[in-house]
Amino acid sequence: MKWFETEDTVRFNEVDEWGIAWYGHYMAWFEVGRMALLRQFDLLPKNMVELGYIAPVINLKCDFKQPAKCGEHIIIRVTVVKPEIAALIFKFEILRKEGRVLLARGETTQVLMTTSRKMIYVLKGEIGVRIMGLVDYFSDD
Repeated sequence: MKWFETEDTVRFNEVDEWGIAWYGHYMAWFEVGRMALLRQFDLLPKNMVELGYIAPVINLKCDFKQPAKCGEHIIIRVTVVKPEIAALIFKFEILRKEGRVLLARGETTQVLMTTSRKMIYVLKGEIGVRIMGLVDYFSDD
């Protein structure tokens, strides 16, 4: 499986009283990775709105494996699953940079809608070209 990677550091304000990353920050790190990836394909939210679309998250999963600690360097990995409908499915992994230890694994699903909130079921036009470019980048074909 092909992955896009970006790095971050666990900041003091992201840990709890026990010195481990609060669980909600993992979702924020997923977003950091997703935005870094989408920037490469001109699919940031502002780009989508310019094309007349939005992509709200309708599902989120996260499995925690080990805690991240203050000051640790992390790797955020993102890949895209080929959708069966007009949707975006991202898989994530958060790794401790030292030793590349898996800390968390997750997934989000976003549906495509027009800016007037009409659900889209078939990818077409410029949005389809950009999303299929993203999906094809991760394709094993």
